[in-house]
Amino acid sequence: LTLPLSLSLQWSKKVYPGAVNSVPRESHVEVDVRDIEEKRRDHVLDMIIKSAEQIADKRQCEMKYRIVNKDPPAPCADDVVAAVQDAADDLGFKSMRMVSRAYHDALFMAQIAPTGMIFVPCKGGVSHRPDEFSSKRDMENGVRTLALAMAKLAGVVEGEAAEGNKQERVVEGKSEL
Repeated sequence: LTLPLSLSLQWSKKVYPGAVNSVPRESHVEVDVRDIEEKRRDHVLDMIIKSAEQIADKRQCEMKYRIVNKDPPAPCADDVVAAVQDAADDLGFKSMRMVSRAYHDALFMAQIAPTGMIFVPCKGGVSHRPDEFSSKRDMENGVRTLALAMAKLAGVVEGEAAEGNKQERVVEGKSEL
């Protein structure tokens, strides 16, 4: 099975009684499948369920499942993404577009308003953990990008309004704009 890069598959399992030297009498498996395409996500989920049913049938054991939620993917609005990209470019910041598979507030906000997201660099790429760290400078740059993007979306500024605001910053010993 080859999975597209846009698909995220996470799982956890617990076995009971959990002794190293015994066959478990019960197991509990949680599966979290996410994708930017709802149809593909549902297809993968169906494949997992069918596979589990086949294994249970072959092993003559009971298998139950329940869907906790199947929230639809929430693509960011093209105009919001463009405004954020333009703002980052105008401010001279390096940026990249990426798909977030996390369960952000944007998932629900996208149901009522055009939505986009700005991610600030974290030391070592580590986020959503106690040791997450973003420098004050990177957080400031994220806020500046947000402010300029909002101004662009509101029609307050256009084009390269921030051309004179380019700043040099040092990242891992290298100087960048």
